[in-house]
Amino acid sequence: MASVREICYNGHMSDDSFLQQVSNRKELTQQQEQSAGTPVAGKMGAKHTSFLSDLFALIDKGDIRTDEPQTFLNQEVYEKLSDEWKDKTDLALTNIANQLRLIDSFRKDTNTPVESPQLQTMVEQLWQMKQRIEEDHDVFKF
Repeated sequence: MASVREICYNGHMSDDSFLQQVSNRKELTQQQEQSAGTPVAGKMGAKHTSFLSDLFALIDKGDIRTDEPQTFLNQEVYEKLSDEWKDKTDLALTNIANQLRLIDSFRKDTNTPVESPQLQTMVEQLWQMKQRIEEDHDVFKF
């Protein structure tokens, strides 16, 4: 991979133009700074929306609790796992619990949109965490 210096000397950008761009940056207004991390509204895929609907129903009914990761598990499947897979699942539970808390907090925050690219990304990250275990064992309730 080329270094910044190599890129600058290979004609893509001279040292002077790089320094000029850095020194001519505009300061953000206070309003721009405050809104910089605000999630934007945006349509999510049907799979994401459906998944969230099912997930939030489980949370709202109390079938799963974000503060009790063991409630995420289908105990019948979990009990049949080998010790190795139980260990892998237990390790994944912490990350999955954290991701579920983030998703649920996003939903409950009145300042966030119902559908958002940020929320879709959080769901995809959750799916990746689950997939590592569920490729071999369908152990989670959601």
